[in-house]
Amino acid sequence: MREARKAGVRVLTRLNSNFVVVRFGTKFRKEDLLSNIKPIQRTIGGKRYIIYPFKRCIWQGTAGNLFLVRGEGYDDFIPLFTTSLNTKPETAIMKYKERAQIEQTNKELKSYLGLEGNHFRTKESNYGHIFILCLVYNFIQYLRLYLTHMSFKDVLEGISVYLLRERPPKCAFSVRNAFEVVIENIGSEKPNKINIELTGATQLSGEATT
Repeated sequence: MREARKAGVRVLTRLNSNFVVVRFGTKFRKEDLLSNIKPIQRTIGGKRYIIYPFKRCIWQGTAGNLFLVRGEGYDDFIPLFTTSLNTKPETAIMKYKERAQIEQTNKELKSYLGLEGNHFRTKESNYGHIFILCLVYNFIQYLRLYLTHMSFKDVLEGISVYLLRERPPKCAFSVRNAFEVVIENIGSEKPNKINIELTGATQLSGEATT
C-alpha cells in the first residue's frame, strides 16, 4: 500500500471490520467513528447510502481517506480506504462496486474451493492446482446460467452430492458391504459373529467371565 502511494498509484481497498486508523496520534476504530462523526447521505445508481467520512487518516503507515458505507437494505457498514486524498465518497463507492465481482470471485475460490492452504512445494504443482480449481469454478458458473435461483455454494454442494451418488469412491462400497453384514447379523436367531461374541462374554449361569 505504501509503495503504491509512493509510485503515484491510487488504491482502493476494503478493510476488515476490526480495523484501526490513526489521526493526530489517536487511534480510531469503527465504533469511534460511528459515535463521533456526522453521517452524510448520497444516492448512487438509484440506491441510497449512509456514509461516515473520515479523511486524512493513516492505516498501516499509509495516509488516505476512510469511508464507512452502508447501502440501502444492509445492516452493517463497509470500511473503504483509499490512498487518493481527493477522492469523494461517491467515487469510492462506484469504484468498489465495479470490483465487487472480483471480490466475490476471490471469496468463492478461497472459501469454497480451497485456493489457499495447499501443500504443494513446487511452482508447477501450485500452478496446476490453481488451473484445476479455475476449471471447476468456471464450470460451476456455467451451470449457474441455468440454475439462476442457486448460489455458488448451493451448486457446488449439489454437484458433490450428484458425483457421490453416480460415482461413489471405492471405500464407500467397503463400508456398505460391512454395514450389510452387520444388519444381517442383528436380530438373527442363528449363531453369527455378533451374537456369538455377545453371548461368549456371559456364562450360561449368568455370571460374567473375567
